[in-house]
Amino acid sequence: MARSYNPSMAWDGSAWVEGTSRVWNGAAWTSPAVVRFFDGAEWAAKALAPVTYPTYATSNSALYGATEYAGLAVPAATRVNDLIVSVCASASAQPQLLSPEGHVAQAQQLSSGHWIAVAMWPYDGRPGDVVWRVPGSQTSTVMNLVYRSADVSSVPVVPVREIKQYAAVNRVPLTAPSAFTSLFVVLVESSDLTGYVWPEGVVDRAKQLGRFGDLNFSLLASDTPGAGASPGELVLDTTANAVCVTIQVPGVSDGRPTWILGDDKASALGATTVLG
Repeated sequence: MARSYNPSMAWDGSAWVEGTSRVWNGAAWTSPAVVRFFDGAEWAAKALAPVTYPTYATSNSALYGATEYAGLAVPAATRVNDLIVSVCASASAQPQLLSPEGHVAQAQQLSSGHWIAVAMWPYDGRPGDVVWRVPGSQTSTVMNLVYRSADVSSVPVVPVREIKQYAAVNRVPLTAPSAFTSLFVVLVESSDLTGYVWPEGVVDRAKQLGRFGDLNFSLLASDTPGAGASPGELVLDTTANAVCVTIQVPGVSDGRPTWILGDDKASALGATTVLG
């Protein structure tokens, strides 16, 4: 916490330190009241402490036709200091994040000429939609995913760790998970995708399928903790062009070893092990 403009200093025996402030309540000197804020679910005195593996909280998504602006409300269950990961796929123009202001999206043009963009930021509680500008696009898809207890002090400017593209496949290999929580978002360019299966070890989090019969962008999202070898492949019920985007959701290590089932690289089995 920042120091006040006129702090009271006290000698602790070895150095001058900022003293404890007191307020007069009309009868006695007491400690000042704790300032609380409404985080969207409860009145809190401070943000939730970050953890090693941030927890998926909620998500929403939408499919758009010909439009210049693709707006999607922040998921209703989002709390202050939750980390929002927004993904936008666009057919013909580089997506630009217009709202909320002050955040830069990482955009990548695909070999097909289409675009995918990802932005990550901590939610500050202000109402309003997440708005992407997609000028000239005939189809686009937006997905917002929310993670709780992430380390919002180390949100990366470049959230995407890796992008891999595949042509005419029905199996999409996933990359090796990174430290903390790895979020996999797979973009499928297809007119007939109706089903899919994630490999064991990753958790299905969100989906937005395209309209059957129209060439749209389907977005499929899952996550997993830890690091090590690839967890396997996403299996599709059709053959299509696909892109696998790997995003790291930042966390803070508590210094204790974590045992992740099936991961012999990131796991450390010991007396103080906690199950992650």
